[in-house]
Amino acid sequence: MGDSVVISVDTLIGAQMADAAEKQRIVFFAGLPGVGKSLFLQQQTLMAASAGRRVHLMQWDTARAAFETRESLACYPEIDGFTHPAIRKAVGLWARHGILRWHEAFPGAEHLLVGELPIVGNRLVELVQKHDDDVEQLLCDASATFFVPVPSKTIRERIEAAREASIARPRHEREKRDAPINVVQANWMALYDLAVRLDLAGELGAAQGNLYDPLIYARVFKHLLRHRNCNTLSVETLFPVSGSVYDLDVKTQEITATEIEVANCFANLARKYTDASIREAVEDWHHV
Repeated sequence: MGDSVVISVDTLIGAQMADAAEKQRIVFFAGLPGVGKSLFLQQQTLMAASAGRRVHLMQWDTARAAFETRESLACYPEIDGFTHPAIRKAVGLWARHGILRWHEAFPGAEHLLVGELPIVGNRLVELVQKHDDDVEQLLCDASATFFVPVPSKTIRERIEAAREASIARPRHEREKRDAPINVVQANWMALYDLAVRLDLAGELGAAQGNLYDPLIYARVFKHLLRHRNCNTLSVETLFPVSGSVYDLDVKTQEITATEIEVANCFANLARKYTDASIREAVEDWHHV
């Protein structure tokens, strides 16, 4: 493996990722902004390339960008850093079709799909929901792994500080699109509120108030991913990253919606949903 690999295969996390790089068909990293998903996606991609795999990527920011046309943003503008509910829903509806299209186009065992799932706030949550369609069996199969990086409190604080610095002084074009800290904190609050409603916070919730807690975080994501092959990665170390986590020195192919697919998704959205029902569906994102 090249010098860009900073997660050693001699560690528990590295061993799991290296095994996935060789054997899995799909690997997703699920979690909130500010937990290191982009780094893990980068490292998984590098490991897979080193193992001779051809890597295809599906990422929220890139998938969303295809739907943020001048026309759609005029109808569905971003507010305070938050993507409009209609765009979130449209991206999710497309994503399952996008994975099936990839699976059919690249059936060989050398191909690996690596992606990231924010989930909270209806950001690709459709990929962890059970649907009666042709892609469900693929997503729930043992060959699809959904990793959940869970940083300790200290590591989470350091990741957030690094994010603030990268947004202020981006080293890569995509860092400009990273969720700002107000969105990061709002997403944690949404997750915490869900933990309380589902009785997953328990005494920890009363003790911690609304502060990030890795145990609560892990419990909620295990609940959200209960229909998938879910593995938690306990992150106690801040990995020595140089440069941007978006830098990849290997060839990859991004799965994104075509212009026709984007137009069809918005048309289907208009036929099936009202503005009110879109907002309701997005607010009920946690029903999986």
